[in-house]
Amino acid sequence: MRYVIADIHGCLNTLQLLVTNLNLNSIDSLYFLGDYIDKGKSSAKVLDYLIDLRTQQNVFFLRGNHEANILETQQNYEPKMFKMFVEKINKSPCLLNNESRIIPKYQTFMQDLPYFLELEDFWLVHAGFSPKENFLDEKDYMLEGRNTQYEIQKFKGKRIVHGHTVTYKQTIERAVQEQASIIPLDNGCVYNKSHKIYDYTQTGNLCCLNLDTFELIWQKNID
Repeated sequence: MRYVIADIHGCLNTLQLLVTNLNLNSIDSLYFLGDYIDKGKSSAKVLDYLIDLRTQQNVFFLRGNHEANILETQQNYEPKMFKMFVEKINKSPCLLNNESRIIPKYQTFMQDLPYFLELEDFWLVHAGFSPKENFLDEKDYMLEGRNTQYEIQKFKGKRIVHGHTVTYKQTIERAVQEQASIIPLDNGCVYNKSHKIYDYTQTGNLCCLNLDTFELIWQKNID
């Protein structure tokens, strides 16, 4: 079986329980759509878990905008400002060493992440694809874009599965049930309490899709 998991955002316990409940075997594949870090409490431990998981399973990782942002910000900010960005804004101080730099193993992991994967029957991407003809060159859109317009010839009739945009549970369920051309999977795992934007009764789950059976697996945030 092939499974896809969207935005984790530092929710280690939720991720571990979801993966455990999948009961993966040696021929199963697991795909992650990016945004492993920030917002939640355990960004570094999530990366540790994923790096270790890669040695045990057929696991594939995509780049999310949060991974891209921290790498870009480190290049552009002096250490004091970078530390403030990571600690105060992204709430991920665990990713830094004593010199206010990204811990090397996490930097290596994030730098090596691809922007998309094309499978025999699906496109996997963090955010979406640009409407331009050269959409595979539009890397920023893959990280930040919204409202991908589906064109059957452009995408070779393959469905698109993405994260990035927080989507209510009923909307995700409907897209999967209809086997829509574009399927969102980000249910805003970190938004499991009252929030000024989102209805937390429709968010707060880590979502996984079985690409072969179109089964949805939900794990309520336990972090």
